Amino acid sequence: MPYSPLIWAIDYVFDQSFSPKNLRRITEIENRRGSNKSLEFFPSVLVATEELKDCIRATKHFRATHKHKYSVADQAIFDALKEDRENARKARDQELLSCLAKVSDEISKKSFRISIRRVGGPSGKPVYVVPETPVDAYAQSYYAIKQIANNISRIYKVRQANRNQIVTQLSDCLSDGFPYHVVKLDVQEFYESVDHSVLLTKLKSDQLLSATTMRLIERLLWDYAEVAGTPGRGLPRGVGLSAILSELYMRDFDDRISTLEEVAFCARYVDDIIVLFAPTKGSTTDDYRKAVVEELRRKRLVVNASKSTQAPPATELTYLGYKFRNVRSTSCTVLMSDAKFQKYKKRLDACFTRYNRQRATKSKKAYRLLVKRVQYLTGNTQLTHSKQNAFVGIYFSNPHLTDLSQLERLDDALATHIRKQTHSANLRAKLQQYSFQKGYSERIFRRFHRQDEFEEITKAWKYGQ
Repeated sequence: MPYSPLIWAIDYVFDQSFSPKNLRRITEIENRRGSNKSLEFFPSVLVATEELKDCIRATKHFRATHKHKYSVADQAIFDALKEDRENARKARDQELLSCLAKVSDEISKKSFRISIRRVGGPSGKPVYVVPETPVDAYAQSYYAIKQIANNISRIYKVRQANRNQIVTQLSDCLSDGFPYHVVKLDVQEFYESVDHSVLLTKLKSDQLLSATTMRLIERLLWDYAEVAGTPGRGLPRGVGLSAILSELYMRDFDDRISTLEEVAFCARYVDDIIVLFAPTKGSTTDDYRKAVVEELRRKRLVVNASKSTQAPPATELTYLGYKFRNVRSTSCTVLMSDAKFQKYKKRLDACFTRYNRQRATKSKKAYRLLVKRVQYLTGNTQLTHSKQNAFVGIYFSNPHLTDLSQLERLDDALATHIRKQTHSANLRAKLQQYSFQKGYSERIFRRFHRQDEFEEITKAWKYGQ
């Protein structure tokens, strides 16, 4: 692909290369997000990091045990410890750059391809992952994907819509009492339907991405289509780069919808689309719906009829995990969607089912886990071992509720379980402290420190009944 003056200008201000320096920047960004993959990829970096930690601990210990003013001898020891620490830091950084240089060399070869493998996913849909073995190939694919995503994000300013912002804006619109025509559509097999020729034609005509970036994207799409058996179509669901490519693919669709006549509000979260039209005389919801469907056809996408609203809602609308009630009045309220409410209900049921199966042989463990699981369901916490260190819980997963009646029903269900399925007065007293409504209203925060604690707590959900 020939370079245009525009590409030279972009390369001048933004380095798109897969250089050790850029890969190091990716490492630092991911470390701040709680994902320190370099220690997993490079054993020598892990050793150097442990040596640096030892030096840091030695410096801190010296400070803790020498709180008085340092003597000349103390100062000399402390200076030597600081020098050891800085030398260890430099050694760690140098080792990391050395390892990243090898990764960079491999990615830059014209024969390099990102490795993906198909595995089973939820609801029977296949998902794709980067194989974790061999480790060298895993590291190369990991860094290639991250750098490509970084290049696209910085050049095109692409990012996924903010879910909370959409819900807030939609709630405001539905509460103003205006009789909007509401079109809610779900795209059928969204990732699997993205047309490669449309996407690649856009990228090539823009001439904004480097030749290496384009080559790797084209090969990833080709390899996916080979594995999936869908020539010329689809993005690998589960691979992080697919999300940003799909957003770029849909950008002109979003722009076209926002400029349709009478549009008062429009939003898309991945494949869930909602548009509010301020109706004109003689207009119908079906007319507006056809206009949106036609724009989807331009992108060679098909509507999932089973998940799409065919007519304007009389009183209720469900979107992004929330149920909006009284949508044609100024008293619109926001609840959890029925599906999300049932998920909480089933998880609560599973807590006690699992407890009763375990308590006969492992009574202490069953007691402890039941308490932990109820604490988790009724409170809020931070996923400190996840990539995003996200806040989750009864409030943080449902921050837009204006009607807490469902939480009252969950508290009633919890009280019934405690009364009927616990045989220890001590356990009953312990569990009666917890409340969904209180956890939400007071935003009660609980910490779960052990790395394997979440897996142990959530295991009950997998067993179901």
